[in-house]
Amino acid sequence: MNASEKLAALRQIMAAEQIAALVVPSADPHQSEYVTAHWQARAWLTGFTGSAGVAVVTADKAILWTDFRYWIQAASQIRESEFALFKSGEPDVPEFYDWIFENLSENDVAAIDGQVISRNQEKKYREHWEIRNIGLRTDLDLVSRVWQKRPAMPATKAWDFSIRFAGQTRTEKIQKIRDAMNAAGARWYVMTGLEDIAWTFNLRGSDAPNNPVNIAFALMGLEHTQLFIHPDKVDKNLAAVLTADGVRLSVYKDIFFALEKLPDKACVLLDPNMVSAAVSSAVNPTCRIIEKTGPATQLKAVKNAVQIQHLRDTAVKDGVAVTRFLHWLATRDAKEAVSEISAAEKLFDLRSRQTDFMENSFDPIMACGAHSAMCHYSATKESDVQIQNNSMFLTDSGGNYLTGTTDITRTICLGSPTLQQIQDYTLVLKGHIAVAEACFPEGTKGFQIDTLARQFLWQQGMNFGHGTGHGVGFFLCVHEGPARISPHPVDVALEPGMLLTNEPGIYREGAYGIRLENMVLVTKAKKTAFGAFLAFENLTWCHFERTLVDTALLTPSETRWLNQYHQQVFDLLSPHLTSETASWLGSKTAPL
Repeated sequence: MNASEKLAALRQIMAAEQIAALVVPSADPHQSEYVTAHWQARAWLTGFTGSAGVAVVTADKAILWTDFRYWIQAASQIRESEFALFKSGEPDVPEFYDWIFENLSENDVAAIDGQVISRNQEKKYREHWEIRNIGLRTDLDLVSRVWQKRPAMPATKAWDFSIRFAGQTRTEKIQKIRDAMNAAGARWYVMTGLEDIAWTFNLRGSDAPNNPVNIAFALMGLEHTQLFIHPDKVDKNLAAVLTADGVRLSVYKDIFFALEKLPDKACVLLDPNMVSAAVSSAVNPTCRIIEKTGPATQLKAVKNAVQIQHLRDTAVKDGVAVTRFLHWLATRDAKEAVSEISAAEKLFDLRSRQTDFMENSFDPIMACGAHSAMCHYSATKESDVQIQNNSMFLTDSGGNYLTGTTDITRTICLGSPTLQQIQDYTLVLKGHIAVAEACFPEGTKGFQIDTLARQFLWQQGMNFGHGTGHGVGFFLCVHEGPARISPHPVDVALEPGMLLTNEPGIYREGAYGIRLENMVLVTKAKKTAFGAFLAFENLTWCHFERTLVDTALLTPSETRWLNQYHQQVFDLLSPHLTSETASWLGSKTAPL
């Protein structure tokens, strides 16, 4: 079916069901960032393959909303379709739920599949639209009636993640979760986040791209724990291990039956941002719901001592791979044609030579020239270009190792940079250093740190549109909550053991972009008469580009930090490099 045929078929069903607007988000029943092909309904419908976006279909309109990261990509991919692009975040562009509020009539009904929106989202849309008597149905999956040859649910095997890497047994984690449940007054805890489930049960799989998880639900009680997963995913040996640890195995879809059968008036804890409308509505209606971030989400964000040591070792391995890649890029034969896609393949090859490497932690961003100004650009066969000399090149990539997850961005200039490029790079670097050097009191939130990264850009009337940093999982999702460094006032304090990124940037549309990213670990710093203070430990080792640094813009303290960091990079990485690459790295890390 082409785009027009899909829309025609959907509109026919909508008319039969008396649906005035169908909303198709980019989501699955677990509110995952990396959505398996079975749940990529918005991409199937619109042709836009970016990770974020919402489609709305009415009798005479088809609209796609997406944010600034994907405007160029979306415009290209929907060009031949009826879909119009609405640029989320632009001053005169309403969000999709406001557009529905303004454009539907009284007594009209909108529909969203309740399996793929959260409890909080359902509540928000329903309350907003009720003001104009616009109804909401969440019991319809209209796309499934039209989607021919829809990909099947993933059938990969689950496997036991060794305590040698996890640092804690599943029984220890389950007990900590039950302690948190008790403290919250909950007898039951509904788990739908795939990373939370993978962490809790020390399980990994290959059900989602770039994210080693299994499609599953879990229901934890104070006396027993139930894992809902397709039986073909769990072999006899793993089933025996889980059973011995007190985990009952059930079929994936039986979560709904189990929630219906919960004891009357029991207190049930669930995260309304993670649990779908369909799952939450299945809970015995006499139960009392406690809405809060799940204990597993909070516990897994704080890495244990075993994980932290692995992360330190992984930082060196990954730094070696990225340094070899940058050396190859800088010293290759001028006649050797290298494209954005072939560069990504080269880096994957170099990472795959490192011990315990499993897969990329996300689709790498290899962006040359104007492409680097697109924050989340991803090269396709249609957009792929040759990497040219005298151009800016941004590489944002990461690896999933058994010993941890990495995320690093570097920007280089293949040729002679302009004065503007040097100034922009240096201002971004100053913001990066300000975060790296931060010392802050216990209880500090990420949004309080965020301004440190932007201050030098703000002074020049410049800014960047994304957050300064996100949490990172341990051989799990590269983007992990609940903490982050962002302008959004997320009420989560930074704690020792949390792993985040430090990645300020600047983007000049049509010209180039610059982003500099390291991972940082929150650590204890000192105690004074004013309380306990925290700091960041760098967990990324790779040089910054000296030719893009204007030393006149750096303070003595910033220069000292950069020289010390570069010395650490050389000391840690050079023993693992060839003499040629080590010599090249020595020139890149020489004192300013």
